[in-house]
Amino acid sequence: NKLMAYKENHGDCNVPQKWKPLGSWVNRQRKQYKKKQNGVKVSLSDQRVEKLEAIGFSWGKKKDVWNDRFKELKQFWSEVCSLKQDFQTLFVSFQVL
Repeated sequence: NKLMAYKENHGDCNVPQKWKPLGSWVNRQRKQYKKKQNGVKVSLSDQRVEKLEAIGFSWGKKKDVWNDRFKELKQFWSEVCSLKQDFQTLFVSFQVL
C-alpha cells in the first residue's frame, strides 16, 4: 500500500498534493470525509474511514499541526515553570545562608 509506505518513510499520512497520484487521492479522501460529516452522501464508506483512522490518517492536516504545536508549547511552559521554581528554591536557599 502506497500510503503505508509513505507513512513508514515520513512518519505521517500527510502526503503533499503535488505527490501525484497519492497526494491527490489523500486530498479526495479528506474532501469526501468533510462532505460526509456535513450529511452529503459520498462514496467514502465507514469501513474505509475506520481503516484510514487505524493507520493514523489525519482528516484535517491544519488542525493536527495546530494541536501538535500547542502540545509542544504546553511542554515548553511546563519545563520553564519547573526551571523557574528550581531557581526560586535555590535563590531562597542562598538568602538563608
